[in-house]
Amino acid sequence: MKNRSLSRRMFLKVAGWLTLAGGMINIPGMARAQEKRDVISEKVRFEGKGGALGGYLSRPAGKGPYPGVIVIHENRGITDYIQDVTRNLAQEGYVGLSVNLLSRSLGPDYPGGSDEAMNALGKLSDAEAMADLDAGVDYLKKQPVVFTNSIGCMGFCMGGRFSLLFAAHRKELTAAVVFYGRPVNKITPLQPKSPIDLAAEIAAPLLGNYGAADAGIPVADVRKLEEALKKSNKTFDIKI
Repeated sequence: MKNRSLSRRMFLKVAGWLTLAGGMINIPGMARAQEKRDVISEKVRFEGKGGALGGYLSRPAGKGPYPGVIVIHENRGITDYIQDVTRNLAQEGYVGLSVNLLSRSLGPDYPGGSDEAMNALGKLSDAEAMADLDAGVDYLKKQPVVFTNSIGCMGFCMGGRFSLLFAAHRKELTAAVVFYGRPVNKITPLQPKSPIDLAAEIAAPLLGNYGAADAGIPVADVRKLEEALKKSNKTFDIKI
């Protein structure tokens, strides 16, 4: 498990992050910053359908406006690493918001990184996650520094799967990025559909980053996602 986590982290830094920050996928309104910026980062609260939601917001120190990105955390919440990713986005000229998907169960201020967080997120339904991410987009739209018509999403592991689902759910997104998000899952009451079943509903350009040696997500499933996107004439770039 240690080696697998390290390889994923290295993959993010070398392949996935440079792909997004380097502008290899061309998305209107999401121009690459030429220099690193000073950023302002803070914990925030906003209302969702399930009650108060917490989040971690990071933005360039300038007046903007800037494109926004919903950062969808992995299955341990808003960890130090997710905060670092959100700040990196701000340095590249985006307003990043990581929505605390533990808010419903453990409270909007609950920190990430614990087994309790992982257990709580295992009980979060897809519908609840989509509603909380919707609230995150609505919150970003209210910020004067955000281009309201240029908001994308990116997610990691559990959040990568949610990024796929959110791209199908929220049609106005201008981009969706997936870091090893499971495209095929066991159907349960909490997860009534697999992302691959919703491929035809994805409107935004999609960038997917996967590892060939990742035993948890078979390459065959990633290829099925590619075929489903291709069949529906979607704009996408899947990297393995």
